[in-house]
Amino acid sequence: MRFGTVFSLVASFAAFVVASPLVTELDITATAAFPSTNPFAHVVNGERNSMSLEIENKSALNVTLKSAAGSIHDPESGKLLKNTTALTYGVTLVSGAKTVLPYNFYSEHKPKEVNLKIWVDYDSGTPSGLHRVMAYDSVVSIVEPPASFFDLPLLFTYLMLAGIVGGAGYLVWENYAPKSLKKKARKHVKKDEISAPVASTTATTSAKADDQWLPPSMRKKAKKVEGVASSGDESAASGTEKRRARKAAAAASAAK
Repeated sequence: MRFGTVFSLVASFAAFVVASPLVTELDITATAAFPSTNPFAHVVNGERNSMSLEIENKSALNVTLKSAAGSIHDPESGKLLKNTTALTYGVTLVSGAKTVLPYNFYSEHKPKEVNLKIWVDYDSGTPSGLHRVMAYDSVVSIVEPPASFFDLPLLFTYLMLAGIVGGAGYLVWENYAPKSLKKKARKHVKKDEISAPVASTTATTSAKADDQWLPPSMRKKAKKVEGVASSGDESAASGTEKRRARKAAAAASAAK
């Protein structure tokens, strides 16, 4: 009985001695946080989402930070939806010191609230191997990036849609529009072209009507000037006709 009691005490003491360093070196904490520019913890699809990792090594030994990774889960059922980017560091975590490192990941998921988990894996340098510490475990919102009016791909898409709609409308007009509508449209264009010179005639008439405010003597002088101008035009026209008649008579006599 005494031998068994002594043996059990020795075994317990040996286990305590072996386990004590392991417990000390596992005393490592890690926290992850979004930057101050993202106070509502929005995860934007298609963009780089940045977080900062703060790791404190409270153990008596230096350890090596191997990697950081994460996962996205359904907040109600806890079902795994997608894993985030896994980054490899290989950074030494000095005993009794804090280390701040960036962690960036990308998301491609439909907008909704999800449970985001971020963790770090470090190597203690002992036979126990890798250890994992949870750095972030909270609900975040996945959102789409804000649309910009000067987004070139979006503008190109709008131009393509406008061209397709315009081409389809032209084909429908040419192939299915009633001929009566086409004729009306053409007549309307012709009427606009014919009615254009009317403005000058109307302007001349209105100019003549504006002469009514002149005294009678001035109006008589204006009429005389117009009569002289018209008679000059008539005499010029008659002279031209006489010359044409002479040329015709000369050509007839030469033919004889």
